[in-house]
Amino acid sequence: MLLAVDVGNSNTVFGIWDGKAWIRQTRVETHPAKKTEALVALLRELSAGHNVDSAIISSVVPSQNDPLSKAIKKCLGIKALILTSRMDTGVTLGADQPERVGADLIADAVGAYCLVNDDCIVVDFGTATTVMAVEKPGKLTGVAICTGLKVSIDALVGKTAQLPDIPLEIPDATLGRNTVKAMQSGLVLGHLCMVEGLIDRIKKEKKISAVVATGGLVSLFAPHTQHFSYVEPMLTLDGLRIIAERNDQ
Repeated sequence: MLLAVDVGNSNTVFGIWDGKAWIRQTRVETHPAKKTEALVALLRELSAGHNVDSAIISSVVPSQNDPLSKAIKKCLGIKALILTSRMDTGVTLGADQPERVGADLIADAVGAYCLVNDDCIVVDFGTATTVMAVEKPGKLTGVAICTGLKVSIDALVGKTAQLPDIPLEIPDATLGRNTVKAMQSGLVLGHLCMVEGLIDRIKKEKKISAVVATGGLVSLFAPHTQHFSYVEPMLTLDGLRIIAERNDQ
């Protein structure tokens, strides 16, 4: 069985793959200072009753790499593979500085390209919202990085005296008649409109039709748009699984 871990700036997702399906999954808040002991306790609970014999990590929080690797070694007795731009993933990186491409983007690109087996646009709603293109024969050819929805809301609420925090909901109407609805329109619906606009522009530039959407907030947006061809909440972990298999993990 494979343990796949996606360490993001806001949340860390753990999943156990039994060869056919993701049988266990948990999402916890990412704490950059979390110690090995706390991670061991979490892993023991997650892996209880399962024979996990390989592991792979995607991380955009470098301070978590060492304690997480040590926790996996201590709890499961295995050495985790840490995804980097130098690894054989099956997808090449068309970037000026490939070493600076986030591991999560690499995993998403691999997962999406293997899913569609063709050119595709990949949207990931995370701490940052990213929109990227993956083209035949498997090349990440460009990325747009946007402020994530929750970051936008926190910034606006933190910088204003009278605007409240709001529920993450798509409003019924484009124009709100009270402060909460007006903020939901501008921030939540506006975020979706931004992503749709980027997708439209990329489609025009790249002649790509398929769009794969993922990320912690994908379920919020997916019912309110026709722009997504595939909605895959497990895309990043699927990419990690494919990379692990390619590297004999």
